[in-house]
Amino acid sequence: QFLSQKIEDLVGNSLCFVNFPDRLLRSGLATAFRQQQLVVEILEDVTPDPFLLKQVKNLKTLGIQVALDDYIPQDAWKEFYPWIDFIKLDLRQTSMEQSAQLIETCKIHPQLRFIAEKVETQAEFSDAKAAGFNFFQGYYFQQPQIVSRRVLTTDEMTAFELFSVINEPEVNYDRLTELFSRDLSLSYYLLRYVNSLYMGYRQQNIENLRNALVFLGHQQLKRFTALMMAAYISKNKNVELYRLSMIRARWCELLAEKICPNAKEEAFLCGLFSLLDTLLERPIGDILQHLSVPEVVRQALMEQKGQLGFLLGLIQDHEQANWPILQQRLDFIKLTKIESSRYYEEAIQWAQQLTERDLC
Repeated sequence: QFLSQKIEDLVGNSLCFVNFPDRLLRSGLATAFRQQQLVVEILEDVTPDPFLLKQVKNLKTLGIQVALDDYIPQDAWKEFYPWIDFIKLDLRQTSMEQSAQLIETCKIHPQLRFIAEKVETQAEFSDAKAAGFNFFQGYYFQQPQIVSRRVLTTDEMTAFELFSVINEPEVNYDRLTELFSRDLSLSYYLLRYVNSLYMGYRQQNIENLRNALVFLGHQQLKRFTALMMAAYISKNKNVELYRLSMIRARWCELLAEKICPNAKEEAFLCGLFSLLDTLLERPIGDILQHLSVPEVVRQALMEQKGQLGFLLGLIQDHEQANWPILQQRLDFIKLTKIESSRYYEEAIQWAQQLTERDLC
């Protein structure tokens, strides 16, 4: 896959951590990937010896970053530290106290950064920060941290009102124009979106706000409003959650085209709103009371029921590497691994393009 596709198509401007088994490291294959965004991960079952150290030094000479994955502190690896960029510690295998001691010991290697894996609670996240970790990964970052009756911000209230108006049976364009006019950035992104969407089909740009709303059409307007609503809610929050919401939206839509094509629009909403509870720090049931969404979307988000609930479960199994369950789901809908992976890659590229075009 990495030989046939650019890494930036999958990860944008982020780093791409790739597992390299012992055999591939020793064969020198890793040196063929001269990508600045690539981080070569040395797996936990690799044996440290002089030949491997030489290969790691070669990687560093080429400007390739190196990480120790699921690392358990061992004296045999210490001579590798000057040539390592990241050390990933599994909090289920290495205690917080041991992690803090290792981080303190490695301060003599200023290039070394530490990644806490399997962060699953607020307490673990706080303890990991206090221990000196630089980066964090785990299911905690996709789980809602419920704050009792948190008051919605003005931006969030505008987003909810906008989505409510756009989903009324009869679109009130005067009301929509008034809502978009409240916020300069909303108006700007609407005009950018419309003119970008129809670039090449029109000789002049659309500059009037109401004309843009009418020209876009109800279905495209629904999609744009949903994207902007998610963007508004994501303000001043983890940018990766919004990126993941966009990826899930397109991913869910592509899967729906395969198994339930009549529900593509609903599938898009389902994926896009699947992290609202995390972003708003509220139970999803409370949020949906204020959102006008189709019943199939409500059932999928609340109970993971129906076809859309099945697709959302498939996406989550893929994200969490639940490979046996994922394979069962793929078999059930007669989808191959290759097709599933292609949809995922297309979704990533779509989200990346949308971000690069400054449309959300």
